[in-house]
Amino acid sequence: MYKWIMVYLLVFFPAPLLAEIYRWVDADGRVHFGERPAPNAERLDVRPQVVERDDHVLQRHKNMQKIMDVRASEREIETARSVARRERTKAQCDAMRRDLTRFEGRRYWYEEDANGKKVEVHPSRVNARKQELESLIQERC
Repeated sequence: MYKWIMVYLLVFFPAPLLAEIYRWVDADGRVHFGERPAPNAERLDVRPQVVERDDHVLQRHKNMQKIMDVRASEREIETARSVARRERTKAQCDAMRRDLTRFEGRRYWYEEDANGKKVEVHPSRVNARKQELESLIQERC
């Protein structure tokens, strides 16, 4: 069965590729083209058109390719920078949120003075720092 299909394809499939083109002029002076010859028709030899590029066209193409490559590498660099910026911002936001959660459970805050002693921080400074963190988180995150 498959042999017959292959024979059919080999015999009849290339037929359109071997078609001949004819050209003729009718009584009114109009030019016609067709696959079937008419009286006084001449057979045309049709060949595929090969476009050869000049050296300056090839050089222009190479230059354009270089420009496109440079632009692609610049986009990759900018994308990497953007990803790094987003990661840095996310890390900063996470750190500020952690610092803000520390304010929730504590009632008293202490810091060391110049002598190394623990000194209580005034609640107004604690509240100011908490508000500062909240505003930074709202702006950046």
